[in-house]
Amino acid sequence: MMDEFARCGVANACISPGSRSTAIVTGLLRAPAVRPWVILDERSAGFFALGMARETRRPVILVCTSGTAAANYMPAVVEASLSRIPLIVITTDRPPEARDCRSPQTIDQVRMFGSHARWSVDLATPVAGLDLDSYYRTIACRAFATAADMPAGPVHLNLPMREPLIDVNEEREALARINESESEFAADESRAPYTRVYPARPSLLPDSIGALAHKLRGCDRGLIVSGPAAPSPDAARSIARLAARLNWPILADPLSGLRAGHHDRSRIVDAYDVLLRDPAFCAANQPEAVIQFGDPPVSKSLGQFLASRTRRSHLMVAEPGAWPDPLQIVSDVAPVATVELCDALFESLDDPPKMSPWLDSWLAASARSRAVLDAMLAGETTMFEGKVVAELMRLAPDGCAVHTGNSMPVRDFDTFVGQSDRDTALFCNRGANGIDGVLATALGAAAARKAPTILVLGDLSLLHDIGALQIAARYPVHLLVVVINNDGGGIFSFLPQAALGDSFESFFATPHGLDFEQASALGRERYARAGSWSEFNAAVGYALDHPGLHLLEIRGDRARNLAMHRRLIETALTRLHAAAREK
Repeated sequence: MMDEFARCGVANACISPGSRSTAIVTGLLRAPAVRPWVILDERSAGFFALGMARETRRPVILVCTSGTAAANYMPAVVEASLSRIPLIVITTDRPPEARDCRSPQTIDQVRMFGSHARWSVDLATPVAGLDLDSYYRTIACRAFATAADMPAGPVHLNLPMREPLIDVNEEREALARINESESEFAADESRAPYTRVYPARPSLLPDSIGALAHKLRGCDRGLIVSGPAAPSPDAARSIARLAARLNWPILADPLSGLRAGHHDRSRIVDAYDVLLRDPAFCAANQPEAVIQFGDPPVSKSLGQFLASRTRRSHLMVAEPGAWPDPLQIVSDVAPVATVELCDALFESLDDPPKMSPWLDSWLAASARSRAVLDAMLAGETTMFEGKVVAELMRLAPDGCAVHTGNSMPVRDFDTFVGQSDRDTALFCNRGANGIDGVLATALGAAAARKAPTILVLGDLSLLHDIGALQIAARYPVHLLVVVINNDGGGIFSFLPQAALGDSFESFFATPHGLDFEQASALGRERYARAGSWSEFNAAVGYALDHPGLHLLEIRGDRARNLAMHRRLIETALTRLHAAAREK
């Protein structure tokens, strides 16, 4: 089975130590095309594999022993399912006769991930003298294809094993025969899989394309909304080309892959989060049609704007099996890949009029608001959280990947970071929008990337995942972790609960009074604390130039951060109103 995974193209496997999984581990060692990564904690291993699979765009294997070890994969499996990231989860189990009788380290592992797994199977138990070679090879090919095919996601193979788990002498001799050259983890492309599965890509019928084109043809007041998606230069170019054909603005989420890159960004609106907080702007700029790509956008104001009028034409483009419509406002669904849909519509539509007051209005308002925000951030001397993310994107070199935590950091990217012509990808675990596993995910991505990786997250998110730091003590990664420590959950200050007084601090803000200097020793990383922008720039520059794990701590203040957010957004809207009056 392990040999077949290697033939299919698996290059990485994350192993958490345990006895019951011994045969899987030795099988992996005998398939040297697959690189093993030993991660002590299954929860961290799950997110590490998720980050690596997202970065490499191919399935990563997870291996653990029986019992509650497997249950610790659940958060990463959920995220992989919702984010459509391919994982092959192999949980070893006690044999059927040991189940449901209080046998040690035995729980019910059959289909334990429920609907979050694309496919789940309780495998046949190996039996001496019974040839199951073709069975295990077929299972491996099917699991790989199911994990990788559209929509990608996790598969679960539960493998019961009886003792003796291995023939020690046989395994020792087999491992000894593997020569040193084979341990370089280079896949052998000449070995075909036992069963080759050809991926199918769905496409719309010509009549369906014609019907959609008829709806969109001649519509001057339309919007393209591009939500979080796996960054793809081809998709970015296709969306930009369709926007040019329609002459519509693109409201590009920071995780859409459209705000940065070498594609046409002339129709990108990146300050919509501010614009759509203004009721007057919303009333004057209601669209007649919307085309939505990717997952639901991060911006709450954009969601409210789209939900405020339900009788427009609203086309949702989503992979088969996905339904990113939490507002229940979609009128048409195209279950196809972005590039195929954009290219088909482009060929079916005519060139628009050269002049578009609608497009010009959106672009001018966005540019004006972005200029106000940029100018205010440039003059800000305190370590404001919104400026931290903007400065990180400014300092990130070409080819750098930036990962962000949920809650406040991803929203700050949406509001305070504009466009860039550099090839800088932004990632976030927006499947379940959780704050767990963020560090381990970034470590997995950094382990697979040749260029530096940056992670910015809050203090509670880092505390949730502090155990993942031990991964960096075992494996070299080039990762800068920027933790904004405002002693609690900063996002709750923006919610109605903030008016609860002392109860708010105890049960929502949850201050902890900790810093992370001592924790940095766990991953043997270089630690720095920045109290000024000169210290920040120096620490970031050093980390990007020196491979390894770096932890940069920035102390924030939740009350000041809330006040700064409100002041910057109110100033931008005031300037917008003034410009409208002058016009």
